[in-house]
Amino acid sequence: MKSIPPPISRGFNLVEIAIVLVIFTLVITGILRGQELINSAKARHLIDQKSSFQTAFIAFSNRYKLTAGDLTAAQASFVANNIVLPSACGGDGVVNFDSNNSQSCSQPESVVVFQNLTAVNLLSCANCMNVSPTAPNVDATTGNTYINSYSQSYRFGLVSASNAAAGGYWLDPNPALMPAKNILSTGSKITAAILQQVDQKADDGFPHSGLFRQSTTDSADSTTNCAPSTVAGTVTSYTWNNLGNANCAGAWLF
Repeated sequence: MKSIPPPISRGFNLVEIAIVLVIFTLVITGILRGQELINSAKARHLIDQKSSFQTAFIAFSNRYKLTAGDLTAAQASFVANNIVLPSACGGDGVVNFDSNNSQSCSQPESVVVFQNLTAVNLLSCANCMNVSPTAPNVDATTGNTYINSYSQSYRFGLVSASNAAAGGYWLDPNPALMPAKNILSTGSKITAAILQQVDQKADDGFPHSGLFRQSTTDSADSTTNCAPSTVAGTVTSYTWNNLGNANCAGAWLF
């Protein structure tokens, strides 16, 4: 009786291995390219939101000769659904970013800015109409203000610069020389890599100069983690930490 020879086992030949490697490379390249497109779309969305807000804010000023978020009770009665702050903060020429402002009014007016613009159909923001007359819920939340694609609140108002690791609202190497400015905070939960794309697409690419800066608003991570500094002689410069996953934020200067 003939014995049946055992089956011959063999590995992959060079052609088969090459085909597998090509397929693997194509898959990885596709994943990386897809992630790049997603990040680019997120960056573009942040830029588009800023443009929509800026257009609405300027249009409101031109139409009513008033500043959104800084209305008196009489002005709000015909402009913005009677939305005013509990105390007499409107009309002082300052939009307060939060309750820590050292202006004549300590009430945050940021959330009222977006409500005013939405009430007159200059901004599309359904959440922004969830603010009651006399604005008892003046703190910005995801339920009552403009939000980014990470469901974090935008804010607007007058704040100062800082170069402290975890202080201030917009980054500048020489904050003592810079006046306070109105800023539009992007909200947090954004990686520095996305903010770098925003900066490169719409500004100068650096977190410490131009009209788009690194920010520590909305409990975002520190400057050290989001935009670390380097010192050359007497010059301090910063770069976006595009390899990290810190919870960062940016600020548009107005």
